[in-house]
Amino acid sequence: ELSREVEFTSFAIPYIVGEIKRFFRDSTWSVHVPRRLQELRVTLAKAKEQLAGDLDREPTVAELATHLGIGEEEVIEGLVAANGY
Repeated sequence: ELSREVEFTSFAIPYIVGEIKRFFRDSTWSVHVPRRLQELRVTLAKAKEQLAGDLDREPTVAELATHLGIGEEEVIEGLVAANGY
């Protein structure tokens, strides 16, 4: 709106970026996985890599849960969600 002296790009850029992110989020998963689980998948992958390097083996669910400060059920849920990607 010209009377507010705010440039169109101030509104357009965040809107367009949001739509692009939504498109990739919605179209890159073979099944719909909630965002919380998508983010947990990334966190688990990083934790698995770090712990595997420290332990010289794959970490257990209990070790991942302890490392991340979450419950074992949540770790399992995140690992299952990773299979949907």
